Amino acid sequence: MFAKKINLNSSLVSNFFSLVILQGANYIFPLLTIPYLFRTLGVETFGLISFASAFAQYFVILTDFGFNLSGVQFISINRDNKQLRDIYFVHVLISQLFLFLVGLVILLSVLFIFNKFNHDKWVYLLSYMTVFGSVLLPTWFFQGIEQMKYITKINIATRTLAIIPIFFLVKSDADYLLVPFFYGLGSIASGAIALYIAKSKFGVNFNLTTVSLTGIKKCLKDSSDFFVSRISVSIYTVSNTFILGLVLGNTAVGFYAAAEKLYLALQSMFGPLNNALYPYMIKHKNIKMFKKIFIIVIVINCISLPICIYNSGFIMQLVYKNVAIESINTLKILFGVCLISVPSILLGYPLLGAFGHTKFTNYTVIVASLFHVSMLVVMWFFNSITVYSVAMLVVLTELLVLGLRANGVRKLIINN
Repeated sequence: MFAKKINLNSSLVSNFFSLVILQGANYIFPLLTIPYLFRTLGVETFGLISFASAFAQYFVILTDFGFNLSGVQFISINRDNKQLRDIYFVHVLISQLFLFLVGLVILLSVLFIFNKFNHDKWVYLLSYMTVFGSVLLPTWFFQGIEQMKYITKINIATRTLAIIPIFFLVKSDADYLLVPFFYGLGSIASGAIALYIAKSKFGVNFNLTTVSLTGIKKCLKDSSDFFVSRISVSIYTVSNTFILGLVLGNTAVGFYAAAEKLYLALQSMFGPLNNALYPYMIKHKNIKMFKKIFIIVIVINCISLPICIYNSGFIMQLVYKNVAIESINTLKILFGVCLISVPSILLGYPLLGAFGHTKFTNYTVIVASLFHVSMLVVMWFFNSITVYSVAMLVVLTELLVLGLRANGVRKLIINN
């Protein structure tokens, strides 16, 4: 019956499977290199690479400025208006390049002022290459026109070419700078190719004469609510690795990051559905179909995750060979987070956001981030920040988001 409701040739299904492959590549490729790097570099150096990557993610969020949500919405609504679409594209790209330069000034200032960062300045500068790659990659455009197959092909090709040299050239912890260099090079290549396809295949006109300061300001203003949402989410996701690095050092980051990579890989399995549903629901608002998909996802979630939690030790040993008990126990906690975060994500932009409740969706993560930061401060004050306590705090924060969004769905959609 479900198959009858959705045409298997529809853009939703096509976009979904493209996103499945893309998301799989985003985590399968790192999972191919991470065990090798974990053993070759050692826990501390691996932790440094993970810490620098987490730090770079703040700048990715800054330069994205919520365009991966607001851009999808704009393009999805105006996909048939080529002139308006092209003008918007150029304004977003210029806005992101401006934010990239702002981020670079901030990074250089941090490297100059703080000894912790200055000591390993090259790893942070090379990690910043991925920020430039993310600016060039207009995922929001291809997602908005529901043509993610192009991004998928680009991503797989460039990531393959980027990770192959790592296995041949990274032979000890002395070669650690090559890791962010090749990751960054692959990211920049992805963005450059995607821009070429946007121009050659979809006729995007990069006419700089259409750019105006007013247009840039409007782009930034319209996306500011989405940016607040993204930065709020990062406080209880990316910040955990960052805080552990500041308080406990790179070794603790290594223990946490080893578990977090696997947790994110599992959570990412549901990402394609979320990303495909969002532009589709904006356009069609098919709540009956959403209900069916939501129930199926919850059932799959409740069956698969307890199995993963029970076998956490086996999974860690399978991937990393030799791992500490801290990483295994952390993975069990983070797998438990997926039971909460997956339904919470689906109730967010694909449902509440698509029905015009973007501000409420953003409000839920702002409240959660304030709670998360407050608890981190309390934990720091009582000297109780550990790998386990940070992971448990993620559980509480995700519970808060789910509760707020479920209540919002009841009030704003079901009751209306």
